[in-house]
Amino acid sequence: MARDDIDDVDAKYGKKLSHERNYKPPLWRKRSCTDVPCFLLFLVFLGAWIFIAQYALRNGDLNKLVVPTDSFNKKCGIDSGVLDKKYLFFFNLDKCLDPLVPITGCPTPQICVQQCPKETFIWDVMKTQNLPVSELKSRMICITEAEKNALQTIDDMQRAINEERCARWYIKSAPFLNRCIWEFSAKTCEYIPSFLLQRSQRDLTNAKALTTAHIDVRNEEQLQALALTMFPEAQALVSKNNVDSKLAAVNEEPNTQCSRRETVIKEKMLQTDTRLSKFIGNIVVHFTNGTHEAQRVGDYVVEDIVNSYVVILTAILCTLVATFIFIALMRWLAAPFLWTSIFGVIVGLAVGIYFTIKQYTFYHREATVPQHGLNLNSAVKNILQDERLWLYLSIFLSIFLVILLLLLIVLRNRINIAVALIKEGSKAVSSVKSTVFFPIFIWILFIAAIVYAIGVGLYLGSIGKNSFRMIRLLDPNSLTGVTQENCKCDGPAINYTVGASCDPTTFEQNCYIADTSLSGLFRQSQRAPCMKTMCSFVKVEHTTMVNWFIAYNVFGFLWLTFFIDGFSDMVLACTFATWYWTFKKKDVPFFTLTKSIFQTTFYHLGTLAFGSLILAICRMIRLILEYIDRKIKKYDNALTRAILCCMKCFFWLLESFLRFLSKNAYIMCAIHGKNFCSSAKDAFNLTMRNCLRVMTLDKVTDFLFFMSKLLITGCAGVATYFFLVNNPSIVQLHYNAVPTAIVSILSFLITTVFFGVYSMAVDTLFLCFLEDIERNDGSDEKPYYMSKQLMKILGKRNKTSKRTP
Repeated sequence: MARDDIDDVDAKYGKKLSHERNYKPPLWRKRSCTDVPCFLLFLVFLGAWIFIAQYALRNGDLNKLVVPTDSFNKKCGIDSGVLDKKYLFFFNLDKCLDPLVPITGCPTPQICVQQCPKETFIWDVMKTQNLPVSELKSRMICITEAEKNALQTIDDMQRAINEERCARWYIKSAPFLNRCIWEFSAKTCEYIPSFLLQRSQRDLTNAKALTTAHIDVRNEEQLQALALTMFPEAQALVSKNNVDSKLAAVNEEPNTQCSRRETVIKEKMLQTDTRLSKFIGNIVVHFTNGTHEAQRVGDYVVEDIVNSYVVILTAILCTLVATFIFIALMRWLAAPFLWTSIFGVIVGLAVGIYFTIKQYTFYHREATVPQHGLNLNSAVKNILQDERLWLYLSIFLSIFLVILLLLLIVLRNRINIAVALIKEGSKAVSSVKSTVFFPIFIWILFIAAIVYAIGVGLYLGSIGKNSFRMIRLLDPNSLTGVTQENCKCDGPAINYTVGASCDPTTFEQNCYIADTSLSGLFRQSQRAPCMKTMCSFVKVEHTTMVNWFIAYNVFGFLWLTFFIDGFSDMVLACTFATWYWTFKKKDVPFFTLTKSIFQTTFYHLGTLAFGSLILAICRMIRLILEYIDRKIKKYDNALTRAILCCMKCFFWLLESFLRFLSKNAYIMCAIHGKNFCSSAKDAFNLTMRNCLRVMTLDKVTDFLFFMSKLLITGCAGVATYFFLVNNPSIVQLHYNAVPTAIVSILSFLITTVFFGVYSMAVDTLFLCFLEDIERNDGSDEKPYYMSKQLMKILGKRNKTSKRTP
């Protein structure tokens, strides 16, 4: 209690208590900077990290890391054979919109090209225009130049396209990260009526009908419109309207349709809509038998998201308000909600015991014939018909029920304390409402740290010399599994052998396919470049200094993220401790959170640096152990694997303990203003002296918060679903479950953030409560700061009733 607060109390009650003037709660004592050497070390560390970032920016080249690779595993513009082809062309880029692409790769042929297509090409349209074979051939893009040169007739071209040796169609593209991405000109929309933008399946007959309607297919933008008509894959690039507007657009004139303009935001939304629908369609296709049905589902899902975004945002806003109201009401609802949940668990266990005993009695009395089918369904039925399964389940549930009842009997008083502290936490959060939004600031810091560390890491990873190796491509038709191409090297590359280092330029100039049927100078003039043997990029070889810089960057990321997390904990702890140690809670300063931020920043950054350093070292050791584990897996030594497993388990437990200890140390530092070691020692001793209370509070709060999150999330989802079902005139959807699922997921995330602050409030107030009962005795000199409910549970009271909060 501050001196001004004491004066106000004395003036209010008309008497002076001189002995009270000498008492100051721990929070109001004079503070000094803690763990200054650690803070200075942290500043030096950050300065060195900034120097490393500057070094990485000056010497790094991200192009080395984003160089595309074609279907023949050649690095475009780097490996031999494609030194002059630095762009990657996709035969069907639409197939790359699949969530499994990072695992399986994009399932379409990909080749390196000198430049991205500058025009649109549609084979099924252009082959009907009586164009010269040479012109058609010049426009085609094939997997190799040899394949393209072998095309002599229309039939050859059709066969190559059917076998995916040449692209059936492509659209004008622009390079992005050296990858050819579809590009539409600014005036394309003027040539595309709305009915062409529908993503329904269209066959080739419709496309031919359009081509015969006196359309100049050589016009670039009209070809793009035809691509949208013929190929659903291309349609994913262009926005679409909702179902009603599409049906109405069919009857409009093309110039009327193209004259309509939406706002920039709407256009961006629709562009996202089309790409997202294809992405979702590719997800669905893994669970269905056909791509058409999957794409239709993807279209409907994205249509529902776009059409119901107002409902989703409204539901999320209501969830925010409801969560805050729920936290405020927890001061009255905590006890009934907790005991109702516990009673529900007990009833559920009792029902489970009754059901398992009933099933055991049935299968024990009745003879059943096992299922003989060799399938999963039969195996499950056999397990469920086994009487021993139900016997073991009934025993397990009975033991669990007995343990739960015994714990409730033994810990009922401590559960009441936990409930009272949860109520106090609700009062604290409601009193200092700004704490609910404080995590937004922490998220910004986390995002900045992640972006910085990843950026520095990428630039560092690109510093070094490219390492190349002479390899042979795999050939499943060969007996040895690799190509038997007779690739010979002479001149400067005479010593090149498969598996050895090489230079791609030298390889390309001096390596060739040896033809033993030729001889002499004629052989020299007829050299053919090696096609299935190449000088391939392996990795970027880093110097020892760069490797140390990379390790430094990883450790810096760990230290900084733990520091930010600790800063959040200490600021909230200081805020809620201020609330607890203010004798009259209505006198809590309005800018309590702001004061806590400044107090933590000016006095205790060194403590945060110390605690986060310990956690970062422990996490770094765990990462090193994981690295060692991957390196020695090839030796398959049981002893080393057992040792590493024990070490990883030990350091995981150690890190979990240190996180718990450091969190409590930050709370004690916020209360007393001591350094990290003293605060950690006080927190450890305090929790050990009250270990049963700590365990009870931890489990009770976890259970209550989890049930609360489920309740709010369930209510948000159910309310959204019933609103959509009962108001079809407001929002017309294909699947009401889509916005319902989105609302449920976002609601759970929101409640997790809110209850994270609430949980920190309860943990802080708990340590303050333990400090209160150990250091104070209820006298005028040392009054209790706890609430009346807590004093009633403990059988304590303040001797001066006027000072009871």
